[in-house]
Amino acid sequence: MFIDKEGKIRKPIAYLADFEMFLPTCDETVAYWKKTCEKYGIIGLFPGEGDPVLPGDDFWRRVFEHDVNWMKYCDMCLAQLDDWRGHEPDSGTLFELGYYVGLGLPAYGFYSGPKTLLERKIERKEEDGVIYDLNGYMIEDKGSAFDNILTSVKIADSFEEACRMARRDFDEELIKAGHEPFKIVD
Repeated sequence: MFIDKEGKIRKPIAYLADFEMFLPTCDETVAYWKKTCEKYGIIGLFPGEGDPVLPGDDFWRRVFEHDVNWMKYCDMCLAQLDDWRGHEPDSGTLFELGYYVGLGLPAYGFYSGPKTLLERKIERKEEDGVIYDLNGYMIEDKGSAFDNILTSVKIADSFEEACRMARRDFDEELIKAGHEPFKIVD
């Protein structure tokens, strides 16, 4: 459960940020995510839900507005950070995640790839002990799979682990306020 701004206890609502909507497995993945959210007492809200944005003038602007309205409705973000169209997470997903970080709201990512930038299969060259990609950009060995801007995001190895992290954080709030934590039922 979650204590909202009015002091009411309710399930937290998570915005499910990802690139799944572009994949043929979207329906199955989103069904799994929603079921996993429910297991941890979280309501998962997928941006593809709600009133559809119909083709026409300013289609992509209207899609953006639709998604931002969903983000305003949610308490936190669960974001897929696996590589999309290259060696970085989806830029739209990163925008959505940054929205929550910028507002000081909980932000969780899940990533199943290599744990550091140097472990990624990025073609690179080395000059004087410095590692560069083939475009000449330095690859820093920060011990992280991402740029340091994501240090304010709690990153898990899987979607379920991200839900578990969020549940632990929300339970800490409940306990501090004198309430019982959520009971997870497998």
